[in-house]
Amino acid sequence: MADVTSILPDFAKDTPIWLGLVATAVGALEGALLARQHEKKLDIAGVLVLAIALGFGGGLIRDVLIGNTPPEVLRHWEYSAVVGLAVVVILILGRQIARFAYTLFLLDVLTMGLFAAVGAQYAVSFQLPAITAVFVGSFAAVGGGLAAALLLGETPRIMQPGPPYAIAAVAGAVTYVALDGVNGGLASTACVIVVLVIRIVAERAGLRTTAIRPLD
Repeated sequence: MADVTSILPDFAKDTPIWLGLVATAVGALEGALLARQHEKKLDIAGVLVLAIALGFGGGLIRDVLIGNTPPEVLRHWEYSAVVGLAVVVILILGRQIARFAYTLFLLDVLTMGLFAAVGAQYAVSFQLPAITAVFVGSFAAVGGGLAAALLLGETPRIMQPGPPYAIAAVAGAVTYVALDGVNGGLASTACVIVVLVIRIVAERAGLRTTAIRPLD
């Protein structure tokens, strides 16, 4: 009987372009949908900018941190194409997609999990220390959200009391690094699942981080 781990797709190693495109597409969909729902009522340029921020953000931060330049998203035209396609989809079907209560939440969770896996794997492939790979994966996971918040003039969610975004990102990256030596497919799949479970459990249980007591 075949080992189960042998049939799991090693998202980050065997198909890096494919995974990068999926992560970019999911992030871009999230960004475009966020723009259409935002209280500031953004125009088409705003929709495109947020789609780019959430679609490209994690990959750009990852590549800059590990010195993989020019960044992947600039070397392959397919990345720009999937962002454009995501914007068109949200412009046409955004109202229908937004009716599903968990749409934006699930897109955010998937974006985080996918970029955590890719970010950590790229760092490992550059033979960086495990702690550094966790750092890169974590920042890649939250990079798009950071960029979007700054563009909107808001405090990034990972810096505010609320759902454990940073904890989920770090846990996903740690999971990938811990399992990468065992099986790449298992590592990348487990990374996404860990982020998914932490975010969903936190959401349903109402778990929130607390503010640090300010200095008097």
